[in-house]
Amino acid sequence: MSILSFIHPVRTYLPCSGIGRHANNTLTRLAERKGIDVELFFAEQWLDEDGEMDPQTPLRRLPHRTFPSPENPTERCWKLLGRPYMDRWVPDNTDLVYSPMETYLPLRDTPAAVTIHDVQAFETDLPWSQTWAHRWFRWKWSTWIYDALEDCAVVFTVSEFSKSRMVELLNADPDDIAVVGNGVDARFFEIADRPRDELDRPCGEPYLFMIGGLRKKKGADAMLAVARELARQGSDVQLVVAGPNGDAYEAEAAELDNVHLLGWVGDKDVPRLMRASVALLFLSPYEGFGLPAAEAMAAGVPAIVADRASLPEVVGDAGLVVEPDDTERIVDHVRSLRHDQSFRLKYAHAGHERAQRFRWDRCVNRLIRAFNSIV
Repeated sequence: MSILSFIHPVRTYLPCSGIGRHANNTLTRLAERKGIDVELFFAEQWLDEDGEMDPQTPLRRLPHRTFPSPENPTERCWKLLGRPYMDRWVPDNTDLVYSPMETYLPLRDTPAAVTIHDVQAFETDLPWSQTWAHRWFRWKWSTWIYDALEDCAVVFTVSEFSKSRMVELLNADPDDIAVVGNGVDARFFEIADRPRDELDRPCGEPYLFMIGGLRKKKGADAMLAVARELARQGSDVQLVVAGPNGDAYEAEAAELDNVHLLGWVGDKDVPRLMRASVALLFLSPYEGFGLPAAEAMAAGVPAIVADRASLPEVVGDAGLVVEPDDTERIVDHVRSLRHDQSFRLKYAHAGHERAQRFRWDRCVNRLIRAFNSIV
């Protein structure tokens, strides 16, 4: 099977978001499968002087072909006008054009498949849904997503939650949507056997870990409320946050002695930071999947997650699912995890067992089954 995969290379540079990790892991593993040839397809602007992709991407070693026009205006024309057709750049022997990143692929002669990780753009009851920025975001997505749902041989997504929202919000046919899920890097499973006390830590005290930064869309208000309540109760548990932060939240965190902001951290450091924590605290109001929750469970770390979107689906009964504004209850859970060893081990062991279902090879198997039904 010959697959041409359209990507946005910059989104695959490490460290990257969940969408970048999904693309990196599915494409590299697809390319390793017998009988499958994967060739990347992207704008020529992303090539270095040596004619190769930037070393920051794990996809650099895969074969590629490019188109000469700039990425943004070309993709805008695809989405708004359905032109120019991609067929001119697609090799004759291509069986399928696939993008692990949400987009519209205008093709006449070759079947297409795309992954749409979530449809947050069309949600109307999120705290930011009525802002000008979100309305603009919604309009931009509305110019192409209905065409993608109609024209693609299959649309992939990463959770049953995201699939259900496509059906409910966009009137998509559920038979045309395949849930492939996400996977967890092997390093998280491997570090689960390491005693936490042996690992380098970002602070001397026990801490909750959060990855994604202090931002409204990642539940920053709820996170800081927990930090303040922990301080008020005299708890020694700290809050350690990795990722980019909003300026206002960063200023607020600077006034709290028990909050430590790490900024961007390398992918190689995340398993250690996760494993050394008391628990993951992930109070994001909207996730298409919520990869940090699966990573925490794989590392043998209890996951405290918001009762929102896909997060209850990911952790099931193996995590602590909370109302993000119920600060006192969240702190009660934190104190139990800190001081009750049996309580912590219960969720650490249950989470680690549940995480076994989140393997990249399983995701690739689901992709291949769908591909075989198309070509």
